[in-house]
Amino acid sequence: MGVTATARAKLLLFGEHAAVYGHPAVGLSLPWRLTVTYRPGPRWELPDLGPYEASVRQLVDLYGQIARDEGLDPPVPGHLDFTNQMPIGNGFGSSGALCAALVNLFFPELPLTAKDRLAWRGEGLFHGTPSGIDTALSLRSGWSVLDPSTRPVTATPLPDPNLVLVVGSVVRTSDTRRLVESLARRKQSGDRIVTEALDHLGAVSDRAIEALRARRPERLPGLVTQARTALCALDLETPVLTAALEAGLGCPGALAAKLSGAGGGGAFYLLFADGPRAEASLSRIERAVSPDQWTCPPRVIFSEKNTQEWH
Repeated sequence: MGVTATARAKLLLFGEHAAVYGHPAVGLSLPWRLTVTYRPGPRWELPDLGPYEASVRQLVDLYGQIARDEGLDPPVPGHLDFTNQMPIGNGFGSSGALCAALVNLFFPELPLTAKDRLAWRGEGLFHGTPSGIDTALSLRSGWSVLDPSTRPVTATPLPDPNLVLVVGSVVRTSDTRRLVESLARRKQSGDRIVTEALDHLGAVSDRAIEALRARRPERLPGLVTQARTALCALDLETPVLTAALEAGLGCPGALAAKLSGAGGGGAFYLLFADGPRAEASLSRIERAVSPDQWTCPPRVIFSEKNTQEWH
């Protein structure tokens, strides 16, 4: 019988790219899980993970070294198995979930803030200098404010607004690092469009946090639309992503839509007035994009039900 640990996928709702420049973000932990199962053995053994095997081995070695450096019990060699419910490399935080799941497995007794730090350090293997947003959401449930003024970020829970979302992802034309670096170069060169869009994204995120704390979810659709406009000004919404979002917005009960994460394709979400109309939208959204362009076909997320399930 093995020991198991899990971590969750994430969805960024507000604060994309603005968080790089100090603005808070809003995120939601999704019910899709990455599960790791451990059985003791004479040496580390992994299943066939294809191109990801080397990274996982590096991560296991890193956590062993961290444990020794910090006086923690190092992971004991054994066999690791992985079960993953989330798309990889499409804005749902798969690498962060991997780091968080291994931290939960190797260091189950540590306080949450210590797990944040270890998972964040692990994700540095994948993303260089990550903020810690993905790993923080992977280690938690529900909605959170993410303050990037610390490294890793500080995560604070938000009241669940009981929203219905349609979530999916399409193929990406660029990765997170390149998109962030490109915007940084444009900002440093004095590009006014970039500066104004990033400032606006930060202001919208601030207003979304205020609305959520005040339990005024009816304010969110307008803010989602404002954020989408700013993200489009930064050329982060691809034609394929636009097709999916516009198809969804043409469905009864759709309130607002935007990308989630760095953009260039990838993850997106739509807000809906209720579950039945969200369910009815799925086939129309899926038909708007050719099958080979979907990396995660649209699915309905009921945030309140998911939070209850997680607890």
